[in-house]
Amino acid sequence: MDEITEMLNAGASISDLIDYLKKKSVDIPSWGYLIKAYEPTFHKIVTDKKGRKDKIKSDGTKEEAARIYIGLEKLLTKRMVEFMFSIPVKRVYHNIESNETRQKIAKAIESIYKYARIDSENIKRGTAYFASCEFFTIWYAVKRPNTLYGFNCSYKLKCKTYSPMDGVDLYPLFDEYGDMLAMSFEYKKKVKDKDVYFFETYTSQKHYKWERGDNGWKAIVDGEDIEILKIPGVYNYRPVPIYHGLTRLREEIEYTISRNSDVIAYNSAPVLKVVGDIIGEEDKGESRRLFRVKEGGDVSYVSWAQSNEANKYHVDTLLRLFWMQAQMPDISFDNMSKLGNIGFDARQTLLTDAHLKVGDESGAWIESFDRECSVVKEFLKKMNTSWEKEIDNVEVENIITPFIQSDEDASINRAMKGNGGKPVFSHLESIQMTGMSNDPQATLEQIQKEEAEQSRQNITSIFNEKVM
Repeated sequence: MDEITEMLNAGASISDLIDYLKKKSVDIPSWGYLIKAYEPTFHKIVTDKKGRKDKIKSDGTKEEAARIYIGLEKLLTKRMVEFMFSIPVKRVYHNIESNETRQKIAKAIESIYKYARIDSENIKRGTAYFASCEFFTIWYAVKRPNTLYGFNCSYKLKCKTYSPMDGVDLYPLFDEYGDMLAMSFEYKKKVKDKDVYFFETYTSQKHYKWERGDNGWKAIVDGEDIEILKIPGVYNYRPVPIYHGLTRLREEIEYTISRNSDVIAYNSAPVLKVVGDIIGEEDKGESRRLFRVKEGGDVSYVSWAQSNEANKYHVDTLLRLFWMQAQMPDISFDNMSKLGNIGFDARQTLLTDAHLKVGDESGAWIESFDRECSVVKEFLKKMNTSWEKEIDNVEVENIITPFIQSDEDASINRAMKGNGGKPVFSHLESIQMTGMSNDPQATLEQIQKEEAEQSRQNITSIFNEKVM
């Protein structure tokens, strides 16, 4: 019997139980605080009335101060996720070589991930992890007969990710050894144009779901059994977001650019300098303006000499510091276009810092993927009981590959060099790779026919020359 069931049996109210479950076991910043840095429209410069004062003109109209915000934290999060998951996570299966059943199990596990759209899910939860510091992915079976996994199955396995970015509050509960006792989350849904709050809890044995109404909490799912005897999901968290400590640099960039924008706007109108007394009134023609001044006088426009280099140097330095401390290269189009046509090895060298960062972050993800795979295996045991004794013998290794722009020529040359210069794919496969033929097999046969005809003509030509 789990701890929650014991509390309910002991007479604890649902409200007291939920208060107990909300005692979060991990210390991470709230999304309400983090979103102020992550979301550009919530940046300090948008609402700052002291540092960025609006001007009231003499006619009473307001001239708003420039408030230019830049989403560097959001961009850094996006870049980190792209470097980790643009190349999908690869799963390598071990201990299956000489066992046909284990090979089928490996294919079934891979199919489960495929039809659960795990690559898209990794992008989503990667964003949640690096931006809001936590996520919880739950796996569940839906009654739907299918043959997707290589056998007749009555259920389809799916997954769903929850995070504070979606308005879901997560409440993990761990024991003193770091083992998860319960995973709870609270969210709200629209029910008949009314916001209704729900609270769900999963333990290794039971699933509970409560709804908050006008009279407090009431049970919707009261202790549903967990068939796999394991919390059917994976939770991951980090103490600080990926952009921790970089917000001050971004703010300085925003204020520098905004202040400079005000100066440019203020000095954009031309200033007329008049030396001496003007005689009469200005003569306005269709194509010119004429001023008459006394002897020694002059009329000219004053040009504004702005120190562009100082501002540019300051902003560029701050940007460089931002990306340097983030351990992430600035791979904007402007920077990449300056590199020209560099080779594959040079590109790898340029991205060394990012690859080291991915390696630094991979440990927590690999642990999560391993736990997730164990959950998938437990579901598979229930979906195909004939495999139950063999499933745990299938070892799954998860591999995260940092993003690098592929170079097919370099890859092919490396492979050919390793196998002594022999081809690495057949003629038919090369035709298929181009994608230019609607029927690669027919194209190959036609090529072979043409080559045979050309060879016959060559032999005939050589024979005729000898006869002559």
